[in-house]
Amino acid sequence: MAHLDPFSTRDADRATRILAELGRYANQRDRFIDALDFDALDPQTQREICMEDHHLAEQLAFGPIYIHHLRTLDEQRAAIAANIRMVA
Repeated sequence: MAHLDPFSTRDADRATRILAELGRYANQRDRFIDALDFDALDPQTQREICMEDHHLAEQLAFGPIYIHHLRTLDEQRAAIAANIRMVA
């Protein structure tokens, strides 16, 4: 789901909402896939499902780290700017 990419925004609140929606989507998708006879699917479909699972897991794992980064970005910029002035 391309429109559910928490890394596509630099707004922490929006990224948080996207990540929550992505989590709900992943749960619904898991329930749907669990109901399928996975072995009856063709190899390409199985591969695509596994790739999407990996992509979702990656986004759900790294999303909170990215959101924390966005929330602390202004503080980090201020600290860097203060240190640059001290060196100069």
